[in-house]
Amino acid sequence: MKRSLIIAILLLYVSWMKGQPPGVDPYSDSLQKLIRTTAADTARARLYFLLSDYWSDRDSAKALQFIADYFREGIHDDYYDGLAHFYLGGVYFEYNYLRAQQEYMTADRLLSAYSTPAAILYRSRTWHNYGVLEQKKDDERSFIDIQLNKAIPMALQAGDTNRVAGNYKEVGQVFMNFEEYDKAREYFRRALILLYRPALHPVLSRPDADRELVADCYIDMAKAYLLNDDTLPARLPLDSAALLLGSLPNSSYQPSRYLVEGMYHAQTGRWQNALDSLDIGEALARGQNRTYDMFSILFEKFDVYRREKKFVEARKILQRVYEFNQIMPLTNNRRLMFHELAETEAALGHDRLAYQWLQDYTRLSDSLAKAGTTVQIAALEARYRSSEKEKEALELNNRSKIQKLLLLGGIILLFIILLFLVYRFRQKKLQAEQQLRSLQQQQRIAVASALLNGEERERQRLARDLHDGLGGMLAGVKIHLSEMAFSNQQEQEDPTLQKVIRQLDNSVRELRHIAHNLMPESLVRSGLEVALNDLCESSGNGSTKVVLQMMNISMDIPKPTQLLLYRIVQELLSNVLKHARASEVLVQCSQSEDIFYITVEDDGAGFDQEMITHRKGIGLDNIRHRVDFLKGRLEIESNPGKGTIINIEINVA
Repeated sequence: MKRSLIIAILLLYVSWMKGQPPGVDPYSDSLQKLIRTTAADTARARLYFLLSDYWSDRDSAKALQFIADYFREGIHDDYYDGLAHFYLGGVYFEYNYLRAQQEYMTADRLLSAYSTPAAILYRSRTWHNYGVLEQKKDDERSFIDIQLNKAIPMALQAGDTNRVAGNYKEVGQVFMNFEEYDKAREYFRRALILLYRPALHPVLSRPDADRELVADCYIDMAKAYLLNDDTLPARLPLDSAALLLGSLPNSSYQPSRYLVEGMYHAQTGRWQNALDSLDIGEALARGQNRTYDMFSILFEKFDVYRREKKFVEARKILQRVYEFNQIMPLTNNRRLMFHELAETEAALGHDRLAYQWLQDYTRLSDSLAKAGTTVQIAALEARYRSSEKEKEALELNNRSKIQKLLLLGGIILLFIILLFLVYRFRQKKLQAEQQLRSLQQQQRIAVASALLNGEERERQRLARDLHDGLGGMLAGVKIHLSEMAFSNQQEQEDPTLQKVIRQLDNSVRELRHIAHNLMPESLVRSGLEVALNDLCESSGNGSTKVVLQMMNISMDIPKPTQLLLYRIVQELLSNVLKHARASEVLVQCSQSEDIFYITVEDDGAGFDQEMITHRKGIGLDNIRHRVDFLKGRLEIESNPGKGTIINIEINVA
């Protein structure tokens, strides 16, 4: 009750603060008033943390004071002490990396004694921030390692899907910086799958922040394609981002969206379209005071003019980029600016200016090389001195150790020979076991292949017999009955005959439906995507809605593999409709390179996963056989009353 009251008061003050005169900070003042009127220790602690977090990027002295006030309260609770060190790390985050990391490690140690979702989520945030500080120190590999092995698993354990998706997106951005675009797109795809899952609600109906996060993932996905010169597949994620941000014209993600749209037009040679998109992005970035976005957009405009060979316009833009670089003085950026200015002036025939810029570029390159050489010389000198000292120590002790070393060497040699013999024996044994397992696996694959091929041939035969044989017979009977009905109409209508004709019509339709299920004509005629669409449309009924989402499905998948993928989705839908009692089913099929992903999620009754291993006949055996035959991977998440999620990954190369 008290917590709800505090939140209500804070919301009231936040909405009121816009009307206050300059110099007044209603948010901070309101929190301090609440501290004076709140008796509970834990509530006061959280207010101190909110104040410290608020002032951490405004006035670090005030932020430190509020943490000190918390410790002065003497609450002596490890959980809240851990939170205090977490927020203290935020105070030092921008200007003292080492101290911030020490505070984060103290916070993690104190919070590790608690297993509540809130404590685990704070630990995830702690490790995330620690990794970002490693990234600020140019250690991108440590950042990725911390995100994948610490921050993301803890966020998953705490159940914060959005935070996991955000972390996946950051990992993808790092791989994109390393020019490992395939890995980058894989992590962007993982983030999108998590963001699309919650409650099966359409993304466009979610809050603005959720839509912005999804749009940002699509923007990064498109950028990864474009940086890898894959222009065509960049269009779909770029259009998706534009759709999500369509009703959010002032979103902070709009400048980066127009930047990537400009990159897309430039790669397709539509120079004016590229400049139009970049102009819109520049205006938005200027209005939102987003300096980094302005820098990126201006440099992209320079590249467009340079590629058009409009060097006068390119030079004007480059001068503006250089001015922005003075605001963010990064040495490598300045070095790049000098080089591009020299190239541009040379293209314009301004040899003197080009020579001056080239001199600046050379001096800065020499300075960087000299700094690197100085560091290398110092390291070599330290290693040399260490080596000399070790050499002196070895010479002093050499004579007294020769005999001991010879004896020890003989023992070690004998031991190595023994280990080698044992190793060889085990290697031969392992090779024999591996060969046996390989033969068994090949036999299982051969049996599975024969069964699946036999099953499909039998389906085709039954479908053909039903359609051509029994179907033709029923069609003939219908024609004769229709002739009889026509002659009866001239005399007197027979209601029994009309009823028989209607029943015969229903029988023919059911026969065609059975034949289509046995061998879908649309798969043979139009491919997997059309066949899956027909399957999902025909599977829905009055009580269960089937929603299908498909992305990047290739037409080059071999026909036998397409048929197996179709059977897997067909069996999954059949299981849901028979057992789940679901109101809505989401089917997602997508392809990234040679990997085909299938996700079927329902909001039905769910089941105990122990049933999967201890019971037969719940409709999963056929699916497992097909997935195993394709050397794929199957994951099932389900609990009674909470629906079921089935994820399948298959290599279709």
